[in-house]
Amino acid sequence: MCDVLVLDDDDGVRVTLAAVLEMEGWTVREARDPADALAILSVPGACKLLVTDINLGTPQDGFAVADQARSLLPDMPVIYVSGRPWIFAEHHLAQDERALAKPFRSEELTDAVRELLHHTVH
Repeated sequence: MCDVLVLDDDDGVRVTLAAVLEMEGWTVREARDPADALAILSVPGACKLLVTDINLGTPQDGFAVADQARSLLPDMPVIYVSGRPWIFAEHHLAQDERALAKPFRSEELTDAVRELLHHTVH
C-alpha cells in the first residue's frame, strides 16, 4: 500500500516529485508509463492518490490514465501536472482533482496532496 503514485515519463521529474512527497512522510510508488501505473493500481488498496503528468510520451495522456484508474478505484483523487497549463482550460476539474502548472513549488504539491488525502479520509 502507498499513499501516492507518481506517474511521469521524465525520470528526473518523477524522482524529484517522489522525493518531495517522501520527505513529507508519505509512502510513494513511481510509474514511468501508463501501463506501469495501471498495473500498480490494479492491486486492491494499492495507492490512495495519483499524481500524473499530462503528456506521458504515449498516445494515452494523464487524463486518460486517471479515467482508467478511477474505473478501478472510483474515489481516487488526482493531481495533474503539466508544463502546458493551457491544457487545463479544456478539462473541467472535479472536486477531488487539482492541476499544477510546471514549474511549481514543492509546497504547492504537498499542500494539494495533503488537502486531497484529508478529503478522502473525512
